[in-house]
Amino acid sequence: MFREFVTPYLTEIIASHRENGLFVIKHTDGNIMPILDQLVEANPHALHSIDPQARVDLAEVKRITAGKVCLCGNVNCGLLQTGTDEEVREDVLRSLRDGMPGGGYIFSTSNCAFRGMPLERYELMMSLRKEYGRYDKPAFPIT
Repeated sequence: MFREFVTPYLTEIIASHRENGLFVIKHTDGNIMPILDQLVEANPHALHSIDPQARVDLAEVKRITAGKVCLCGNVNCGLLQTGTDEEVREDVLRSLRDGMPGGGYIFSTSNCAFRGMPLERYELMMSLRKEYGRYDKPAFPIT
């Protein structure tokens, strides 16, 4: 149904924006795997949010899309809200490990920062990104 009712129009809208010199980031929530091929066919510059809470695996999406589209996101907002510092650290490093190889990855959360999220968790995420999420410093510790 997505192919019939959404893909043609999404493709047309994205093409129009591209023709006008705009960059297009297609935001989605949830499990995009059943329609990933169609999202890529629609030809946005990037896909956001590659949602781990919907069991979407960034490494698998990166393998399937193979440089056809930039990928954004994948840091689990739920963990930022309720996880431990160690869980957040592991999730951030996993996102960097899975997203960075070969380029075409923009580090971000899997969705918006939830109301009430502890500022310390967001700061932890950003400090890890600053330390390990640099293409000029590719050797980050992944366990």
